[in-house]
Amino acid sequence: MTPTATEDPPLLDYHPEPASFLDDVREGLQAPQKSLPSKYFYDARGSHLFDEITRLPEYYPTRTEVGILRSRIGEIAQRIGPRCLLVEYGSGSSAKTHILLDALPDLAGYVPIDIARDHLLDAARRLAETYPGL
Repeated sequence: MTPTATEDPPLLDYHPEPASFLDDVREGLQAPQKSLPSKYFYDARGSHLFDEITRLPEYYPTRTEVGILRSRIGEIAQRIGPRCLLVEYGSGSSAKTHILLDALPDLAGYVPIDIARDHLLDAARRLAETYPGL
């Protein structure tokens, strides 16, 4: 089912329950080395901050990944092949995804997976507008 311009792409939401959050905080702060699960950093503000960090000159992973994608996209597309289902873990804002989707016009589907629900939905909406047949 392809979403229309007025409806959201389908979403399976595994948002942690509030009791889980409390349990995670208690467990992390009672441990000898204090910690909190990173899944709680990616609210709207945290996701926006991470996107900003990926654009800093000091943050090379995104630039490196984009460079690899652009230089090897033909080979990657050939290995993926036609009518595949593309699953992207940690899709975030899906900024790099456009490189793949432009090279794979006959995908069976695309499934972005991310910890930040609202950020994921925003990215999925933009992708659905840009690639309406996906």
